[in-house]
Amino acid sequence: MRSRPFLPVLAAASLLLALAGCSFSAEAGPTVSGASVAKTAAKALADKVGSTPAIDCGSDDIVVVKGKKITCQLTDTDGLIYDVAITFTSVKGSTYHIDVKVADTAKNAPTPTVDPGSAPTVKGTDIAQLAAEALAPSLKFTPDIGCADDEVPIAVGNTEACGFTDPSGADHNVTVTITEFDGSNYSIDAKVID
Repeated sequence: MRSRPFLPVLAAASLLLALAGCSFSAEAGPTVSGASVAKTAAKALADKVGSTPAIDCGSDDIVVVKGKKITCQLTDTDGLIYDVAITFTSVKGSTYHIDVKVADTAKNAPTPTVDPGSAPTVKGTDIAQLAAEALAPSLKFTPDIGCADDEVPIAVGNTEACGFTDPSGADHNVTVTITEFDGSNYSIDAKVID
């Protein structure tokens, strides 16, 4: 009677089980560098806000496929980092169009240094005036901004919802964030969010 070794059969069976648990996928399509996508996204945002932001989409090549979504990073002038969702809306050969959306809150937003309940306050009209002055250079006009609250707690990281109507009659939302407070002076960052 001949016998076969059982070990090779067992090894082959475990190899099949190991491969059965794995999945493989590959994307097909043209590729572009992360730097190229970042440059395109920055230009798209510059057309909306009037200045070119610093965007990083990594150094790897990206396969460009219609409907594909990637996340990049935007760093503003205050060093705050925001996720940027980029969707490829159309692709023809090496030509592509994208939709760019910046997250409302920074990934590294400062936490309040003062409990908002005990923080000193300023009038909402004062915050609105500072926001108008901050946005005027990029908007090419001084907006008449109104803010939601009559009194705004001054604590680093606190935000205030404001808005204005542009000369064409379109309404815009503005987020004003307290970025610095030394006990007597404060600074803000104002962003048009739509």
